[in-house]
Amino acid sequence: MQKIYLDTRKLDASCRASYGLTEEIMMENAAMSLEMAIRNPTPPCTERRKAQKILILCGGGNNGADGYTLSRKLRFDYDVSIIQFFEPKSQLCKLQADRAEKCGVRFVKREDLSFYDLRFADIIVDCVFGSGFHDELDEKTKGTLGDMNACECFKIACDVPTGLHEDGTVAEGAFVADLTITMGALKACLFSDMAKDFVGQVRCAELGVNRRLYENSTNSNLVKGMLLEESDLFLPHRAVYNVNKGSFGHVAVVSGEKQGAAAIAGSAALRFGAGLVTLVHKNSSKKGLDIFPELMVSSEIPEKTNVIAFGMGLGRKDEAAQIYFDYILEHGNIKCVIDADACHAQGLKSFLEKKEKGVVLTPHPKEFQAMLKNCDLGEYSVEECVLNRMELAEKFCRKFPKKTLVLKGANLIIAHFDGFKFKLFVNPFGQPCLAKAGSGDVLSGLIAALLAQHRKTLDAAISASLAHALASRKIKCDYAMTPYDLILATGQLEEFETKN
Repeated sequence: MQKIYLDTRKLDASCRASYGLTEEIMMENAAMSLEMAIRNPTPPCTERRKAQKILILCGGGNNGADGYTLSRKLRFDYDVSIIQFFEPKSQLCKLQADRAEKCGVRFVKREDLSFYDLRFADIIVDCVFGSGFHDELDEKTKGTLGDMNACECFKIACDVPTGLHEDGTVAEGAFVADLTITMGALKACLFSDMAKDFVGQVRCAELGVNRRLYENSTNSNLVKGMLLEESDLFLPHRAVYNVNKGSFGHVAVVSGEKQGAAAIAGSAALRFGAGLVTLVHKNSSKKGLDIFPELMVSSEIPEKTNVIAFGMGLGRKDEAAQIYFDYILEHGNIKCVIDADACHAQGLKSFLEKKEKGVVLTPHPKEFQAMLKNCDLGEYSVEECVLNRMELAEKFCRKFPKKTLVLKGANLIIAHFDGFKFKLFVNPFGQPCLAKAGSGDVLSGLIAALLAQHRKTLDAAISASLAHALASRKIKCDYAMTPYDLILATGQLEEFETKN
């Protein structure tokens, strides 16, 4: 896991004060990281032809200064041009521009860009605006960046792509990067849902000291959350031989108006290690449920059930969810996964107040909107639930301690407050193929399976979400995935586990 910060300016200042570094030294190291990405490319950079012509887009502040510094380091080994979006304004930008000019770097005003510059560029490096940008882009800048985005070359952003705001929103006409090299530490804005189409792959550069020194523990209060990595995945392997199916738990998945959703969740739970899975429907003979021979069907919750997953395809009638709220409260040892329609239930607030622990909720933004309203946490638009999801996740978890919240999105968020400390995790691995009906039901089934196998709610949510997202990377066709393709892929994740 890697730490994520809302703002790294205090870390920069602390680094300079603690280790005797200057802004200039840190800038040289920032430029060196950009240089290494060009000289020694690794995926996704390796999928391009050998770079010859490099355009570096420079603004007038210290982000622009990074670009001027980079140009000096690349001079003579590459055909380097500085595209001046604005005249140097900060002292360091003026200094680095002067040094680059003395080294013979070619300077081009953006209005003087030629067809040759754009047509034959191999790499474009965006150093126009850094992480402090809050405004909208002017028409001239949008036009030039649009030309850059249209170029069929590899694009690198320095720190954050130009146009990405601190709150994770994106200005019209923003730079679209294949690779973002962010300086010092990871920034929360890089992992908003809106940012995902603009940042490409994200890497963190060191600025003159080891990253652990830069992220000094005295600044732990600045940490916004943790970024999950592939190595955080722990699959439910079976190490003991003297076991039976009951050793791995019994998941009951409630089937409602849309039976397919429950069947998908149940199949995912069985695939991910649950010993037994039962589809529960008031009318167990209802046609359609008996076409899944590996799943049992019952009109009642089986006696030894230790996890109930419900809400997927259940229907919006409050009494439908209330039956299971009441049952779980009466059987205190049962854990549960609450999804989809159950997130809209009026009885959710009362249930969460009474159920001390063992609850995972998996809403998408519209369901989260309903949860916040029904739990008296405020009325928000769906857009606000997406934009402010980190803050709203914390607000929800602090009101309902020991519950684990899984917020679906382009970058999935997991949040948990144990009564003492709030924890937030970002899963960046999901692929566009997951935007398909049934994908969320698979995730609920995976979480339920791990809960049945006695994982804690937070651990189950983390590993299940990683399995879900990493399995999506195994789907070759981005539009053709079905939920059962995804379920099958969750059994093919050993390559990620070997990194633990």
